[in-house]
Amino acid sequence: MQTSSTRTRPEPAALGSAEPTVLAIVVTHRGREWLRDCLVALAGQTYRNMDVLVIDDASPDFRERPHLKRLVKRHVRRRRWGLVRTRRPLGFGGAINYMMGRIRTDAEFLLFLHDDAALERTSVEKMVACMAAKGSTAIVGPKIVAWDDPDVLEEIGMATDRLGYPYKALEEGEIDGGQHDGLSDVFYVTSTCMLVRHDVFRRLGGWDDSMRAFSEDLDLCWRARLAGYSVRLEPQAKARHAIALARNLRESPFVPQRYFIRRNRLRAVAKNASALRLIGLIPAYIALTFIEMLAFLLLRQFGEIGNLARALVWNFVRFPQVLAERARVQRQRRVSDRDLKHLTVRQTTRARSYFSQQAERIEEAWGKRADLASRTVGESIIVAQRLRGWPGVVAAIALIGLFLGFRHFLWSPPAVLGELLPYPDRATAMWRAFFSPWQGVGLGEPGPTSPGFLFLGVFPILTFGAVGAAQKLLVLSLGAIGFAGAYRLVGDLVDRPARIAAGLAYAFGSVGYAGLRAGQLGALVFGAAAPFVLLTMLRLSGWVRPPMWNRGKAVARLAIGTAVSASFVPGSLAFYLIAAIVLTGTRAFLDRTSKSARGLISCVIGLIGGAVLLLPWSVTWWSDGGVFDVLRGDRTWQRYAAGFEGHGAGTVVLGQTPEAPVFLGLALVLLGFLAVGIGEGQRRRVALALWGVIAVTGLLISGTAAGWVKPWVAGPTEAGVLASVAFAGLTGLAVGAFRLDLPRRGLGIVHGLGVGAIAVAGGLVAISVAPALLSGAWRPGPETEAGENAQVVSQLDSLFEVAAADGQFRILWVGNRWGPQELTGGRAVGDYFVTGARGQVLSDLFERTRDRADLRFETIVASARDGSTDRVGHLLAPYNVRFVVLERGPGTFRWLVQRDLGIIRVEPDYLLLENSDVLARSAVYSAIPEAVRGPANIAVDDVQVLAAVDQETPSRYRAGRVSGSGAVFLSEARDRDWEASLGGEPLERVPAGWGNGFRLDGPARGELVVAHPRSLWNRMGLLFLLVSWIVVGGAASSRRRSALGRRILDLPVD
Repeated sequence: MQTSSTRTRPEPAALGSAEPTVLAIVVTHRGREWLRDCLVALAGQTYRNMDVLVIDDASPDFRERPHLKRLVKRHVRRRRWGLVRTRRPLGFGGAINYMMGRIRTDAEFLLFLHDDAALERTSVEKMVACMAAKGSTAIVGPKIVAWDDPDVLEEIGMATDRLGYPYKALEEGEIDGGQHDGLSDVFYVTSTCMLVRHDVFRRLGGWDDSMRAFSEDLDLCWRARLAGYSVRLEPQAKARHAIALARNLRESPFVPQRYFIRRNRLRAVAKNASALRLIGLIPAYIALTFIEMLAFLLLRQFGEIGNLARALVWNFVRFPQVLAERARVQRQRRVSDRDLKHLTVRQTTRARSYFSQQAERIEEAWGKRADLASRTVGESIIVAQRLRGWPGVVAAIALIGLFLGFRHFLWSPPAVLGELLPYPDRATAMWRAFFSPWQGVGLGEPGPTSPGFLFLGVFPILTFGAVGAAQKLLVLSLGAIGFAGAYRLVGDLVDRPARIAAGLAYAFGSVGYAGLRAGQLGALVFGAAAPFVLLTMLRLSGWVRPPMWNRGKAVARLAIGTAVSASFVPGSLAFYLIAAIVLTGTRAFLDRTSKSARGLISCVIGLIGGAVLLLPWSVTWWSDGGVFDVLRGDRTWQRYAAGFEGHGAGTVVLGQTPEAPVFLGLALVLLGFLAVGIGEGQRRRVALALWGVIAVTGLLISGTAAGWVKPWVAGPTEAGVLASVAFAGLTGLAVGAFRLDLPRRGLGIVHGLGVGAIAVAGGLVAISVAPALLSGAWRPGPETEAGENAQVVSQLDSLFEVAAADGQFRILWVGNRWGPQELTGGRAVGDYFVTGARGQVLSDLFERTRDRADLRFETIVASARDGSTDRVGHLLAPYNVRFVVLERGPGTFRWLVQRDLGIIRVEPDYLLLENSDVLARSAVYSAIPEAVRGPANIAVDDVQVLAAVDQETPSRYRAGRVSGSGAVFLSEARDRDWEASLGGEPLERVPAGWGNGFRLDGPARGELVVAHPRSLWNRMGLLFLLVSWIVVGGAASSRRRSALGRRILDLPVD
């Protein structure tokens, strides 16, 4: 198409004397009842230069007799024909896009047809003539009539209102008397039957296969209209339509219908409407949706309320993708919305038509519930039928196993173990902590912190602020995500039972078991994301390629997956890189013709993108006190490497790293060998690649345990995540090979060995998992230790909550019991740590050590341990430490002799001490207290407290009217970005030891504000984070544009 900036319509296409070639494409799904009539009608068309292609959209009755291929051949054998089958239901438009990327055709026109539509003999000829008569015509549709009564009109082209709601200008049951035969231009025709120019279809990018079903025809015709083409109705062409889907005459994978209709309609409006109109349309659409929700509430159709809400959420989540799609559509715009106004209707017109046709239905819905009850019963029957047999048994067993294995965790107080800590009290506390320029963790530190806080903050919102339930929902959700990832990992190579086996092997496997028992939240998140990342790497390296695969989209998804992992375990990037090298290297070795270098480069780009998505936090990984400075620093790396002792290549290959029930690991190993032994073709090759990942992971762990390699992660549980994912994939491949490959072999010793191996593996799983489930082994900590810690913390929380009424304070926890029992990346391991008044909470994760403040504080704690002072309370006072929770042990006596620490609670396992000399978190004094200048200043201070300064947020303190001379002391780690002002006038900083001090002059008075403002660097970092996630998210969810057409027809004759 050639256009200029001054033209609003394309130039007419020059047609030769020969008849244009037409490719008729019939999409069928569970449509055998109508397909025969559809194909017979196509075969009997008077237009001869037409070929037929049938696309079976993953119909479950594909192999029923008569076989679909035989059915097609029988009825269209007089024409060139073909049959294509999709692997899974893609919807009408998605199936066509899938097919157009896999055949070659030089057809000038494409005829799209539903399987429940049958054309009259001359219909194609009439539509081709209509298309050829005017070069700017891109889409032509026939008159649609009822299937059983061709005199009844169903469609004469469609109009729409400004919100995309359809209007067909027909009365219910209107008889065709030729009264509408004068119509020509319409806004759109439905996908029931439409003839489309091939080159225009390709230029528009095909169907929007994200829509799957409903309203995709509106979107295609709208895009054609905007590009300057016309959409016409040919009233002399007719098609009978059974409307099977809308009338619930067959099952559809795209239900509920209202959800798909509303979400796709909003997507079409957002893509195609002009920017000026869109400003008013989107709020109007949302307002109308809420009005409809209210109407459904009055009609007691609560399910429809959820459908409307889901439609809005679906579009909101895919907003970046919609922006990308919209930009592409608007670049092709040649026609303004004003020029299309004559083809639309007013909303009042459409509303009158709708309510007049639906009045009886509304009355019935209000007065009678019989229809709703019958539909509910029908849906229940369908669900019950789907759960019959082995799917229902597996689902029931998994659900029972879930409650048995996790019962101690589900019915106990929030866990307090390692990184698995309770949520803060406020539902939005995690989000507030992320966006705060100052982190209140420990002795305080400036941001940024991990973007993982944004992910963690979702769960208290979902539980409406119930923080105990939020922790449980977090853990269960991570397990469900891990199951879904393992299910999809081998989904391109095996059938559903094998996928389920892979998912269950991973969900109840070593990562969840060891991660939960050690309280390693980082390992759980890493484990949830790893299957998706490994799947993307398999695709990038060429091991598997699904329909409509796109490299750029895969790289974007890899960046997102690695970013999620690295937001909790930054060292996961190193393991992903090693896995990428192994997968691409194995691919190059087994297939010398593969382009493995391209796959490796794509994986590296994705990993770099993951680190970029975590900026500016990822910059701090190598800084003093950062994650890698702690894990790989010269002073600390050997301590973390010692945690790998007893683990190595042998334990990894035998399925014992991460820790899991012994026989479960051995069962997975046996299944891994079985996948290689009986698998054929690509299943065997992928199994070998996964074994390569396991072997290299084992070698890396061996090197770390021996001290040859500095650790990238905190412990063997995190290091063994990818090996656990690979074993889950091998399990799925083994079951898939047993079901798909073994029956093809001749009966012999391989059959016996295969059956025996499956039986032995099943027995090992049973004898290992069953006792663990019965004992409820999936719980934080061994036996009851974690539960006792949780009870202790729960008891102290009530006391601390009362004390917090007097102002903020810190708590010093002394003893190994309170900290992580195993080394983790999210929390430093030591025999003491400091928290806020809430105690140990999730927002304390990822604390960075600070040289001056932390070293001085460490000196004070050491002086109490070795008995070199009896005034430790006075030394802790400037740090705002009011309480000391002391684990009973050999050094307890030295804490009890401190003169300024009083015992307020005595328990068999711990003591609670209170500091009588504590200073407020922030206050106005007559002078800076002497105690803040260092451990040597232990003289009794005679300074007076003039005013309290209340904490509003971690980065802001405020006091009412303050006047007179004095000084402000803030008990937060010294940072030059802290500022203070009185009455709007800045205050001068003064030396205040480890904290922050400001001078008050006598004449000044007014409101006192002490704040850590958001720096330009911080603002730019947040903006970059937002933009980068929008861009990468849009790329990850964007739709692939296939290379449609420009190829010669090559359809099988048989």
